[in-house]
Amino acid sequence: MVDTLGRRLFIGGAVFLLVLGCVHSLSLVHDLVPSNESEKQLLDLMSNYRFDLMGSMRSMDNLLRGFSISFMLAAFVVGALDLALRQERAGLLKRIALVNVIWLAVMTAVSSRYFFVMPTSFLVVALAIFTFAWLKLPAETRS
Repeated sequence: MVDTLGRRLFIGGAVFLLVLGCVHSLSLVHDLVPSNESEKQLLDLMSNYRFDLMGSMRSMDNLLRGFSISFMLAAFVVGALDLALRQERAGLLKRIALVNVIWLAVMTAVSSRYFFVMPTSFLVVALAIFTFAWLKLPAETRS
């Protein structure tokens, strides 16, 4: 089969997104531990100071945790969707790989601006896998 390498890369990218979601879920298991008084005060304010967001009282910790859970779920859902579609024709996988490349490129740009090296490096690896899958999968031929 001509698209074997591209298909394997696509499946590898899907599995890697699931791994990314699992690794990211580890950050939700425990709370941050302050190492000094300034960090203790900052974490206390982030957790306990609530402000009105359109009628909902939320803390900064609530917002950060919600965005963090959303990031994890996005990786799980896209990875699971990719795995569910892995048996489809190569042309469709190529288009899905391109959508993944665009999504991961945007996520990597956001990550490089606002996050730290660990999530950014995971996103760069996922982006590279799907980019190579997109390059290796054959284009759909029109009859």
